[in-house]
Amino acid sequence: MSPSADELAHAFAGGEAWAYEAAYALHGDALYAAAWGVLRDKSDAQDCVHDVMTRLWHKRDLFTPERGSLRAFLAVCARNEALTRARNAGTRARIASAHVAAAPPASDHSDDVVERESVGRALQMLTGKQREAIQMAYYQCLTHPEIAERTGEPVGTVKSRLSAALRRLREYFTQESAHV
Repeated sequence: MSPSADELAHAFAGGEAWAYEAAYALHGDALYAAAWGVLRDKSDAQDCVHDVMTRLWHKRDLFTPERGSLRAFLAVCARNEALTRARNAGTRARIASAHVAAAPPASDHSDDVVERESVGRALQMLTGKQREAIQMAYYQCLTHPEIAERTGEPVGTVKSRLSAALRRLREYFTQESAHV
């Protein structure tokens, strides 16, 4: 016997694991539709829904049944997350294109050698799996799902690994520029 909408909402608000599973089973398609409506990408929409459910699991006090239906709450969370992702993607694209446009033309090959050596040292500071993910993403221009397929790991793992690697690289280059 499946729980009523009221029982499910109260169990979800109470942080009961079965309620999260049931809510996803019942409303997952609506969440995906809300995310896809903004992102227009299957993989991004799936990741968005996963991230929303994970965030809600960790922040269990965000939903209260008195404020509205569980379905509406979940759909709004998915749509808001999708809008945030779309804005962030647009911002990253604008920054990247502005950075490329503002870059001075290369005039001296010795600068390229120094930069290549610096990048090589930075990559050696990463774990083997982080280095592999960076190389696939930035040298082979593979997407997250393509990297996941090649490595046999979930897309979320690939994204986490790339994020951690980029943080370590940023720290390395920040420290290196402070010593120059």
